[in-house]
Amino acid sequence: MSWGDLAVVAAIILLWAAVSGRAERFGITAPMVFVVIGLALGGEQALHITLSTSTIRVSAELTLVMVLFADAARIRISSIRQDIGIPLRLLSIGLVLTVVLGALFAHLLFGSNGIWMAILIAVCLAPTDAGLGAGIVTNPSVPSRVRRALNVESGLNDGIAAPLVSLAVAVLAGQSGDTSASLLHALREIGLGALVGVGGGLIVGLILTVAVRRGWTEQGAVGLATIAAAIGAYALAVSIHGNGFVAAFLAGLCFGIFRHRIGSRALELTEGSGQLLACLVWFAFGAAMLRPAISSPVALRSLAYGIISLTVIRMVPVALAMIGTRLGVATIAFMGWFGPRGLASVIFALLASDDLGQKASTVVTVVSITVALSVLVHGLSANVLINRYGKLVKSHGADHPVGVEMQVPASRRTFGAVGPINGRERSP
Repeated sequence: MSWGDLAVVAAIILLWAAVSGRAERFGITAPMVFVVIGLALGGEQALHITLSTSTIRVSAELTLVMVLFADAARIRISSIRQDIGIPLRLLSIGLVLTVVLGALFAHLLFGSNGIWMAILIAVCLAPTDAGLGAGIVTNPSVPSRVRRALNVESGLNDGIAAPLVSLAVAVLAGQSGDTSASLLHALREIGLGALVGVGGGLIVGLILTVAVRRGWTEQGAVGLATIAAAIGAYALAVSIHGNGFVAAFLAGLCFGIFRHRIGSRALELTEGSGQLLACLVWFAFGAAMLRPAISSPVALRSLAYGIISLTVIRMVPVALAMIGTRLGVATIAFMGWFGPRGLASVIFALLASDDLGQKASTVVTVVSITVALSVLVHGLSANVLINRYGKLVKSHGADHPVGVEMQVPASRRTFGAVGPINGRERSP
């Protein structure tokens, strides 16, 4: 990617920032815009963007580090204890069934690539991305209990999926040798990453807490320290051959214990940096991943898998996970539909491509087409279904399980995440 390419992306970001609030009222989201423009301008004759470009790989890694750290830091376990059942069901039963069902369908459609490749496809597409339909977790028309569950699920499932992706990639990379050795190596990386993440998050949180309490620092410097904590945890883990993404996720989770003592704005700079990098990744996704995926020999099978992934593979596990909750068919269907596949899936596919090369071409194609489909259908359907579902919920009595008021953890910030929608202000 050249400086000219970056200038094009910067200009698009400026234009989108100027009109984002109005555009989102019509269901047009930032990922949608950057993917389409990347697709239109991509190709070697227009822009010099390919999967082998180091700028894309580094940007993708840093984006996921920022997202994992910030999302984990915003989840305060103490604030979700009163209704931990639904998020826990989604992150345990729902996530496991999603991976199993996803792997089965991937093996049926792409069986010649082996079972571990099917598992890698399923795990890459298991995380959800609430940022693709920000109104889902910010619009008060959606019951707080539902917003809370989807928000917590989206904030944690990419961190849970990261070590599984590393495990599958390690096995595939070592298939010509000892598979058990590859498994042990991956587990060792996960363990080292966990140690770095927990230790780093607690140490940084304690240091900043003391500094803020004694007046040694100011809020701007705290924001810089937060970015340094996220990148530092990742870099330290990688330097000792640990899993950097596990480190970033757990560092954020431990840092979040101290967030209310450090200040509510501690994560703003980290989120802003992650958001800026995400725009670059979405643009590169359209140009370097989606464009070649459309012309791939497995494009039609990938489209079929994408449709199944966004419906059966997502909605059936959610329905099974919600058995016994008495939330109602409409609520379970709403939660099942709004499981967008987004940034984490794109970055996992990029990392698989970087480690496996041409062997990961099927994974990149399947993930690219599925994510592009999700960007389109979830972005366009969000406002319409939120309004319809909101009206349906109002008809329920106050004693209905879905009507119980809950405190909703702050959601990931994206362009348009806070702003006017259908004449109303969305709550932050």
